Amino acid sequence: MTGDTKRPRLPRHRRLAEDERPPMQLTARDCEVIRAVNEHRLLSTEQIEALFFTSRSTAQYRLSRLFQHEFLDRHFLSVVTHAPAKSPALYTLGKRGAQLLVDRFNYDRSRIRLLKRANLGWQTVEHTLKVNDLRVAITLACRAADLTLETWLDEAAFRAQPDYTVVKDKSGRERRKPVFPDGYFAVRSPQGTARFFVEVDRGTELLSRFAPQIAVYEAYVDSGQYQERFEARSLRILVVTTTARRLSSLVRVTQGAGGDRKYHFATFDQISPATVLTGAIWRRLETDGLTALIAEE
Repeated sequence: MTGDTKRPRLPRHRRLAEDERPPMQLTARDCEVIRAVNEHRLLSTEQIEALFFTSRSTAQYRLSRLFQHEFLDRHFLSVVTHAPAKSPALYTLGKRGAQLLVDRFNYDRSRIRLLKRANLGWQTVEHTLKVNDLRVAITLACRAADLTLETWLDEAAFRAQPDYTVVKDKSGRERRKPVFPDGYFAVRSPQGTARFFVEVDRGTELLSRFAPQIAVYEAYVDSGQYQERFEARSLRILVVTTTARRLSSLVRVTQGAGGDRKYHFATFDQISPATVLTGAIWRRLETDGLTALIAEE
């Protein structure tokens, strides 16, 4: 490749025949993009650009090559329900990307996340993208503040190795319930390691379905199961939702279900790399005003 002044436009929705594809040399950054898509399961162009690129055109150029050469798969899903719209490009791991992770990076096959199109319904995709918006913001915040994102486990990791806890229903009968947060992550700062569960609420479910989730978290912590699995005592539970009105409703439900100071609430529009960890945007139960998750030095 001699330069970027005349880049051929490639089809967005289909791959060229193998002998028609433009040449490409896989770069170290390309490999990191492939690894990130696998770890996140699904990423949009904007999310990949934020993580790895400083130029939209360069991001699109490299992603086009990675798609054409089968390292990534590309999907287009409508962003509205009742009207046609230009869909954002979404990326999942491709078959050559999977083989690269196994051959070059010694991934065990159990770590490979090849998604079937049947699993890409819009409701699932939108929820995953919202969780990954938060994850990307936290990743970038850690880079900017010289913090260490020690681990991130998504819901799939909990489903692969589930914990069950016992809660009582309204009649007092004990029920065994799974613990499936949308994510868990740990951030190491000069003050120590902070640990969090993530609960993303898109405002599409009845509030009556949120209270049982709080009961599960409370039982999980009170039983000592959380402390045993994560070898830690501290935990904060982050609830991110759509609007201030929805946030107030979730706060009320959480309080009624026995929630305490470990619950923190914010809306999607408050979340950015500059605010998510060190900005005073989080409403904490039993506390007046807004607080940051990690105090700046």
